[in-house]
Amino acid sequence: MNESVRYPASLTQMPNYRNISFATVDSVADVLTSGVEVRVRGKLTRELLGRVTSLERPYERYLFVPKRHSDVFAQFAETMWMLAGRDDIAWLTRYLPRAPEFSDDGTTWHGAYGPRLRRWCGSIDQLDEARQLLTKDLASRRAVMMVFDPARDYVDSKDIPCNNWLSWIARNGKLHLNVAVRSNDAMWGFSGVNAFEWSVLQELMSFWLGLENGPATYFATSFHLYDIHFDRVRQMNNSFHGLTPYDFGIGRAPFRTLWDEFECKLKKWFIVEEKIRAEPNVPLFQHGRVDDPFLDSGLALIHVFWAHRQWGAERLVKELGQLPAEDYVVAIYDQLRRLYPALTDNIAQPEIRRFFEACRGISVNASDDFKLAIKRLHAEKDRAYGGAWKRRGELVSILPNIARKADRLENLVQTGATMRGESLLDTVIDLYVYVEKYRLFLAEHLEDNDLLPNDARKPYSDHDANFDTLVDRLDLQMPTQSTKELISDVVTRFDACWRNAETRGDTAEQFELATKLAEAAGALIARVVADDTVALARFVRSEVQHAGR
Repeated sequence: MNESVRYPASLTQMPNYRNISFATVDSVADVLTSGVEVRVRGKLTRELLGRVTSLERPYERYLFVPKRHSDVFAQFAETMWMLAGRDDIAWLTRYLPRAPEFSDDGTTWHGAYGPRLRRWCGSIDQLDEARQLLTKDLASRRAVMMVFDPARDYVDSKDIPCNNWLSWIARNGKLHLNVAVRSNDAMWGFSGVNAFEWSVLQELMSFWLGLENGPATYFATSFHLYDIHFDRVRQMNNSFHGLTPYDFGIGRAPFRTLWDEFECKLKKWFIVEEKIRAEPNVPLFQHGRVDDPFLDSGLALIHVFWAHRQWGAERLVKELGQLPAEDYVVAIYDQLRRLYPALTDNIAQPEIRRFFEACRGISVNASDDFKLAIKRLHAEKDRAYGGAWKRRGELVSILPNIARKADRLENLVQTGATMRGESLLDTVIDLYVYVEKYRLFLAEHLEDNDLLPNDARKPYSDHDANFDTLVDRLDLQMPTQSTKELISDVVTRFDACWRNAETRGDTAEQFELATKLAEAAGALIARVVADDTVALARFVRSEVQHAGR
């Protein structure tokens, strides 16, 4: 029975992410590693309850996650369909072939957001009402838009709205959006179209109110993954490079249409879209524009969707090369390179070319990326703590740091207890860093040692380059012993170090004991990295972000 499942209290914390790409990868990893198995309508899921996720820059809406296989054409089309207040699936199916699967009558979506937001009860345009309310009083807390309708939705349907409530609040010159979601499929809902379409709605409302885009926060009662996506999630985490185009001087096509002109331009957009469908084999924008950068970017997307197979690879490269260095163009390249592998070898826009080159560079050698991440972590902590780790010597400062990590690992083996916010890999890396720094400390007191080259700067433990040299030697070939066996080995070797230090043993002997401990810590890292590629990818990504790459 699902009622007997116990959910960890830590799952109600609120992660904050720069944009949807980072949120997607980390969120699905959280579900996979911390979610509880629940069967819903006969399907196996992993689920987090009460998940709250905040996007700092929701306008960075395009998803750049390898192996996710997002469909930027469908995202934009469905968003326009929603803004126009439509629920007919005949039009939507052209871009989203699975749309009929969620229709009760084969004609409409019962839970389509468009009519509920633009024509609630047949007449109330909630978008306009919220806009007017905030125009009159920017401090108002009443700008709420409903999606779930009790009069209609307590029924058996293939399409009950998952997103139920939207609330706007303006503070400090920024418009914040909060969305309540009863059921959030982390793969096809949150990262599929939800974050995209609501970010567009937020950009529209911000422009009409003369405000900056604030964060968007999602409250999900059930944040889940279906088992058919578990393997894909692992692939996504292993492949994500921690970069998005927004780090490379690539902007976006902004929305710039006044409210009084909005309906007219919406209608014109669909007229041009129909012309494109009827005659796609013409140059981009030959069928016209609507004179709004954002809406016109959607027409470019739609045109490429219908025309690329008729154009072929060479013509496609030429057409894309005439577009600006903006996020939607990167998204087109990213999606269509799955069909045209050489597409990103011929990018005309320098900023976009640099983005793809950087992604390829990060993906070349996972081992080197991991070691670089360890070096960055060490350098960051060294700047923050300086020499505090060794200030009071071995028994008061250095060895107790190692002891905490060794004892933490031993307790994990004995009890299985996990710690909120700290993975096994995090603990093992900290252990390894402390042990290697200890070896550098001991080597300073030895006349003869082969730990470092003769020209290494002294004191050894005060210079990052010396630590980096040891990291470069780390052997990441997976050992045959289990994680439990390796942790036991670490604890045994640490105990030997501690006993020798307590008795004021010979420094050379202590160095040898510390070297054996370092070997055990390195083997444990190699094992954990091999067993938990999701944690590995998250760690590397985190350090890439901190480094500002």
